[in-house]
Amino acid sequence: MRFNLSVLSLATLLTIPAVVSASDYATFNKDLSLPYSHFKKSLSLTSKKEDADKAKVAIAAFTTEWAKLAAKYSRDVPTVFASVTDFPAVITRPVAIGNETRALMEKGDVKAAHNLLEEVRYLMWNLRVTNGIVSLADKANNFHEAMEIILDKADEAKDTAGLRQVEARFGPWLAVSWEEVALAPESALPPVKTTLTEGRTSVAALRTALKNGDKAAIKQQGTAVKNAYKKIFFMD
Repeated sequence: MRFNLSVLSLATLLTIPAVVSASDYATFNKDLSLPYSHFKKSLSLTSKKEDADKAKVAIAAFTTEWAKLAAKYSRDVPTVFASVTDFPAVITRPVAIGNETRALMEKGDVKAAHNLLEEVRYLMWNLRVTNGIVSLADKANNFHEAMEIILDKADEAKDTAGLRQVEARFGPWLAVSWEEVALAPESALPPVKTTLTEGRTSVAALRTALKNGDKAAIKQQGTAVKNAYKKIFFMD
């Protein structure tokens, strides 16, 4: 009788689909695209107080969609993230950020909301790079760091000599960071290739403006560099 029960139990188990299985990264990345797109809109819209109402809508959508993602992958951790011991907590953190951001928006503190949302960018960046994943998003993140620093330093420079020092110190880093975007798997796509060319031209022009100490040209080319970055940021 015991033998028959064991055989029956085994047969039953074999006919029941596994409840928990490690998913693959491609599927995870596909599911991530919707909540992450809402996150990017939220981040962009909180850059200006005038867009506060639109930002609230985007943040609500980001929070709702990310909650669905977190619920799914807290139970089914992608194999590439198997070594992340606190993965459920990590992937759920953006939901809390979304809720906290919504509260800040209700208080009218748009700047604080924007700064808090930035944590999601760094969270996903760290999650991917520490697990050996090469992505367009993180190549863009690398460039964003260099871009923000060189433009901030240019604003702080008091004269032509100072602007030239900024270029000498940060110009090569900016240029190399942009070229690294071409190392992303998606770089062969026509829209990315076109934007890479645009950005390359803008970066070179910004560096020239810095060398010349031309404040007007620096502002103009700085905007062009930002626009090229934004195109890449919203492609991913």
